[in-house]
Amino acid sequence: MPASCAIIQSVGENKGAVGYVGLAYLENTIKPLCISFNQKNRFVAPSMATAKDKSYPIIRPLHYYYLASNEANLKPFIDFVLSAAGQKDVREIGYVPLK
Repeated sequence: MPASCAIIQSVGENKGAVGYVGLAYLENTIKPLCISFNQKNRFVAPSMATAKDKSYPIIRPLHYYYLASNEANLKPFIDFVLSAAGQKDVREIGYVPLK
């Protein structure tokens, strides 16, 4: 699928379909799966808390990459994202905050 929204739509429309999307894209048309990492019958549901404490086994970090020559232009944005207000926005959008 070309994007998360297409995965959500396809999984929602096809019984038995399985897809992988970030927490920010979960909605009530699909059922998130609990996963066992160590096969000891401890199944963990995807959530902000389980992503943050890394107990949900399917997580990945997101990174910002930029050219050093553009640092002065991007610094205000990076500073905001890392601020308390920026981290609050990150959480409200559905992504896992750093702090």
